[in-house]
Amino acid sequence: MRQGATQQAQAAESSGGGAMRAAFLAFAVLAIVVWIGIAIGANTRTPGVVGLAATVFGGLFSAVLTIAIGGTIALKLSAGAPAPLPAAAATDTPFPELAPALAELEALQHPVAHRTVERAAWRAPLGASAGIALWSAIVAMGAPGGVLDFAAVILGGALAGYGWALAQAARENADIYSQRAVDVLVGGLGAFNWRNAASVDLGSVSRAGLLPVSSGARTSGEVAGAHAGLAVRITPLETIPPSGGDKTSVFKGLLVDITAPHLGAAAMDELAAAMPAAPALIAQLSTLPHLGAPRSAIVDGRLFLAIPETGAPRVFDPPSQPGALLAARRLARIRQVLGAVVHVADVLAAPTQA
Repeated sequence: MRQGATQQAQAAESSGGGAMRAAFLAFAVLAIVVWIGIAIGANTRTPGVVGLAATVFGGLFSAVLTIAIGGTIALKLSAGAPAPLPAAAATDTPFPELAPALAELEALQHPVAHRTVERAAWRAPLGASAGIALWSAIVAMGAPGGVLDFAAVILGGALAGYGWALAQAARENADIYSQRAVDVLVGGLGAFNWRNAASVDLGSVSRAGLLPVSSGARTSGEVAGAHAGLAVRITPLETIPPSGGDKTSVFKGLLVDITAPHLGAAAMDELAAAMPAAPALIAQLSTLPHLGAPRSAIVDGRLFLAIPETGAPRVFDPPSQPGALLAARRLARIRQVLGAVVHVADVLAAPTQA
């Protein structure tokens, strides 16, 4: 454990050193570009002694101030990444049964916020540098260059760089939610896991009349596993209409696939006669939030359920913001949907357990 702690400390120190150098270099570039921008603007508007004085004194002061700000930020970044968060206790969450998944999510998302600060520390000044460079080129070609314009391009470029860092953090948090938190959650419910790659048997489902005619489907992954000896898959998908097809017929929802080779029923009416509880449990899926009435069919010993999603957010959409509180509600909904599907699987497996 001591060796692992030492390696983590060395990694944090290395990360902090790299971020410090990147931020300082970015601010150094910004200082040079600011000086050049002031020189171009001042000599374009007031050529001569006044423009030269503004270049020497105003440009120098602005460049030194920019370097000083960059040095201060770089020193703060040299501390490296913060210590990992301790695992959250079950009593600290609104859904105690989700505590393992939420603790995993918090522990992995915690460093993302620090990395976002590190990236913003060099991307914001580089964005401002790009804005000033563009402004300088326009002014050099004869456009009027005022102080307000100069300040606006600095602010706009910096915000663009900051937005770049935020966008990457959002992608990282979404990946952590899907790949780790959802995986821990569904694993806690049985022999299930979240897979980023999903294969959908569109041919069989479309022939059964559950999905509209389509040229393909988009999906972010699937829950796959086994329950009561039956293979179970839940895939969030959106069909892609064929070229020139009716876009209003697109299906957006969940496709449930329960493989039960022992089923003697070849159609839903036969299943209802043999297992009266099955249709009722299937219909109950529509009572869950933002889910419509399921359409069902049996194809080659597999029960397919196409459940439209009628609202937003969708069941497997990651939260828009990081944090356990927002994630808890989303994960609780996934748990609810998976639990309802598992009840259907229990009924289908009952004959084999007799």
